[in-house]
Amino acid sequence: MSELIIRDLGQDEDFGNWFRELLELEAEGSGRVGPADERYLVLSNEIGDWIGGLRFSLRGGVAQLIDVAVAPEERGRGHAHRLLAAFEQRAREEAAHLAEFWTDDFRAEGLLAALGWTKILMRERYFGESTWMLMEKRLEALE
Repeated sequence: MSELIIRDLGQDEDFGNWFRELLELEAEGSGRVGPADERYLVLSNEIGDWIGGLRFSLRGGVAQLIDVAVAPEERGRGHAHRLLAAFEQRAREEAAHLAEFWTDDFRAEGLLAALGWTKILMRERYFGESTWMLMEKRLEALE
């Protein structure tokens, strides 16, 4: 028997594809939820410069907003609203019934609430020992 090694690989596309296929096979026919499908939405200007972006995952009908950011010089122009609307649209297109977002930026609560999001819970001493809140929004199916 050969020596077994566990190592940190970082982000490797080849391993990621292999591992995703393995998880899909495990879930197939079992009724279990398959692997998360992580994606990016990118906001750019007319010449292709990146202004901001959003990272999210889809898994079992849940769209999880992971990160959203806008370049400092572009903030205050509604770009985060555009990205959030695009995220919700993509989630609906993928038949997600729920969107969720963990954040430690409590200023986001008012904005998200105005857009139909609800605070579900607060979790103290979570990531980085900070308090985080979970926001969610039920998504209507596209017809």
